Amino acid sequence: MKRKILFILHLPPPVHGAALMGNYVKMSDKINDNFECNFINLSASTNIGSIGKLGIKKAFFFFQLLLSTIRALVKKNHDICYVTMTSNGAAFYKDFFVVAILKVFRKKILLHFHNKGVEEGTKKNKINFLLYKFILGGKKTRVVLLSPNLYYDVKRYVDQKRVYYCANGIPVCKDSIFSEKKNNDPVRLLFLSNMMMTKGVFVLLEACAQLKKRNIPFECHFVGDWLDITETSFHQKATELNLSNSVYAYGKKYDEEKNLFYQQSDIFIFPSLNEAFGLVLLEAMQFNLPIIASNEGGIPDVVLDNETGYIVLKNDPDELAARLICLINNPSLRETMGLAGKKRFEENFTLSKFEERLTNIISEFADAA
Repeated sequence: MKRKILFILHLPPPVHGAALMGNYVKMSDKINDNFECNFINLSASTNIGSIGKLGIKKAFFFFQLLLSTIRALVKKNHDICYVTMTSNGAAFYKDFFVVAILKVFRKKILLHFHNKGVEEGTKKNKINFLLYKFILGGKKTRVVLLSPNLYYDVKRYVDQKRVYYCANGIPVCKDSIFSEKKNNDPVRLLFLSNMMMTKGVFVLLEACAQLKKRNIPFECHFVGDWLDITETSFHQKATELNLSNSVYAYGKKYDEEKNLFYQQSDIFIFPSLNEAFGLVLLEAMQFNLPIIASNEGGIPDVVLDNETGYIVLKNDPDELAARLICLINNPSLRETMGLAGKKRFEENFTLSKFEERLTNIISEFADAA
């Protein structure tokens, strides 16, 4: 008999890492074939800009969410309740009440964190400490993290025996078979993520300014939705750094348009200042791109330093520029690292690998005493 699983997870819109992975889970043939699944949407926001903000619509959604959760628990005796828990901020308090209901019903709870911030939230006030202790504690509650590098975030509350690790995965893109790198002149650099300060956009611009001062030919292309960095502020910063003829920004792109940027690039840069994993890293890897990324969150478990790219200190444009120069001046190293990244992606980070990992975790927890 199939195990009954209640999935309470983020679904698009908006499009972000947790929502994408939630949609993959919902649409997974493997997961739906192995379990009797029931899904509840945990996303209260409809766009990236509204995340963390309150409103009447969100309040109505919150009460509907609680009612839907109670209704699902009363209607069916689920073996496990799986929740993609938000670690911090306003959304954490929403998720807290959902998990509290599950605990009242004495359910087995699997909390899957796609972000980090528990330790940061703990330091804010004593109330948060008590809330985390309640939510994360208990033999019937276990935690799924994206990387062993993120264990520090829940260490205060969760023994390692109650932690599973499940790296994300993405569908294999058919276009990636056409992604053999050409000898671009100048070398094309690519940043692809939301245009936010926390993604390290200005850090990359400052590194590009150092390349410019050394007369190193390059182009740097920025692809992503305009958020706290606007198109105007981006171009003002680029002009200030004398980069107007070297950096280009396009706004958000999807599907074939996005893939074309990967195909036409030589180096992928992701200097994020606050990150748990970074799905874009997986996309870059399957397009044979060497990666330079910050030593942040679970990134070092994705990008292997000196093998598939370079890991640099976050918020350090000097080190970033030095690694860029190394790769710009060494086409054979770019190719070697890019091929190693593609191999690593195929062995560890495809969607089928993720589905297999999550299926095994749910099955193991369901069988646990």
